[in-house]
Amino acid sequence: MVEALIAAALVLVPLFLAIPVIAKYQDIKTYTVQAARYAAWERTVWFGGAAAESFGLGSGGTFSNKWDANEKTDEQIRIEIGARLLSDSGTTAFKDTDKTAGGWIGGNSRMLWRDRRGNTLLQSYGDISNNTRGGYTALGSYDATLASDKAPGTVNDLITPLVNAGSVVSNFMVDTRGLYTAEVKLAVRQVAYNTEAGLGPCATCTVDDYLATGTKMAFSAKNVILANGWSANGPGSHAEYSTAAGKKKMSVYNQTRGLTPSSLLQPDDGGIIAGIMSVLKVVALIFFPELSTIDLGRIEVDRVPPDRLQ
Repeated sequence: MVEALIAAALVLVPLFLAIPVIAKYQDIKTYTVQAARYAAWERTVWFGGAAAESFGLGSGGTFSNKWDANEKTDEQIRIEIGARLLSDSGTTAFKDTDKTAGGWIGGNSRMLWRDRRGNTLLQSYGDISNNTRGGYTALGSYDATLASDKAPGTVNDLITPLVNAGSVVSNFMVDTRGLYTAEVKLAVRQVAYNTEAGLGPCATCTVDDYLATGTKMAFSAKNVILANGWSANGPGSHAEYSTAAGKKKMSVYNQTRGLTPSSLLQPDDGGIIAGIMSVLKVVALIFFPELSTIDLGRIEVDRVPPDRLQ
C-alpha cells in the first residue's frame, strides 16, 4: 500500500497531469507547420513590392519587361498567420483586413493553448515570427530582399541567360526564381514541474506544477515550394495593348506579341500607322484577293485547339 501511494505521488499523478500539456504542445507544433505552409503559399502569389523590383519584377515608372506582381510584406503575412491560424476565431471568415489586424481575432489565441489555470502559452503577436525573404541572384550573391530563390537544377542555370535576353527583345519572361521558402517560429511559454512538490503545497517551489512560466521555448517549421515557372497578368488583347496602361501590363498577349515578328504589322488602334496599314491592305486586296483571309500578326490568346475540347 505504501509503495503504491509513493508511486502514485511521484510518478502516476505527475504523468497524468503531463499528458494534457504534451497534447497542447503537439497541437502548437501542428499549427506551426501549418503556418509555415501558409506563409510559403502566400509568397508564391504575393511576391511583389520592393523584393520583386530588386530583380526586375513589378511596375515602376517605365515598363520593366517583367510581369506585375501582387504585394504583401512578411509582416502582413505574419499578422495573417496570427489572425487566421492561431486565433480563437471560431467560424470567423477570412477578410482582406486580416493583414492589418492589431490583435487576436476573437480576443485570444487558441483556447486549447492554456495551462490548467487558464494562463496562455502563446501570449501575443510578438511571439510569432515569419521569414520568407532571401535568395541568390543570377551572379551567385545572396540578397536578403529577394522574395524567392533560384530554382535548383542545371537546366535552370542554362536557360536563365536565354530567358533574360528574351525578356529584353520580346517582353516574354519565364520566372526562373520559383523556389519559395518560409520559416515560422512561435515563442511558447514553458510549464514548470517541481519534483519536490508531490501532491501537496511546496513552500520552496518558485512556481506550481504544470503552470506557464516566463521562460519561452521556440517552435519552428520550414516549408519549401517550387512554384509554377511562368505567370501572366490576364489574357490581354490588341485593343488593350493600344493603350499606355495596356503596354505596361504583363498579359499573355503582351508577352507572346514579342515572339511574333508579324505582330509589328498590327500597330496600335487609332494611330496614323494603323490608318496607313488599312489603306495598304485594301490596295493589296485589289491585286491579290486571295490575301483576304490573311490577318498578319493576329494573336488569339484564348483559342483552344478543337481536339482539346472533346
